[in-house]
Amino acid sequence: MRNKNALIAAAAIIIICAIAGGLIMFRINHNSKERITGYESILLTESTMRGSSEFEIINKGETSEITLYGIYYNSGERERRPKEKTSCNTSAVIEILNECGVLSWNDFHGKHPKHVSDGTMFSFEAKVNGDAHIKADGSENFPKNYRIFREWLYESIRDTGE
Repeated sequence: MRNKNALIAAAAIIIICAIAGGLIMFRINHNSKERITGYESILLTESTMRGSSEFEIINKGETSEITLYGIYYNSGERERRPKEKTSCNTSAVIEILNECGVLSWNDFHGKHPKHVSDGTMFSFEAKVNGDAHIKADGSENFPKNYRIFREWLYESIRDTGE
């Protein structure tokens, strides 16, 4: 009787592990096929002790408009002032979004690390693939490849800024 119960328990564990493994593989394969094929708009806001800035990317068809704004406060009112602007090929934006795995950033919330008194806070919002929305935020804690994406934005502005 003990051997039979042990055999049944072992079989149940094997079945559960096989199902879990299959679900994990499905998720990995499923997510790896998901790609951004288009976007409407992207907004990346960063705030530090020195100030705040915002990148806005607007899809204009074949080209996209990237604008870097400075964020200023005047009598308690938030003002966005354009600092630099450039245009680039929309396919280049889609390529960097996919290279950085931006779809995986959705619902990311990077909590501020203990014992860190300052740092960079960010907020990211994008409307992609028709009606999908990506939202992420954090404080000195960023999603994978975030810095690569941010550096691409700064390089784009520096290389062709108006």
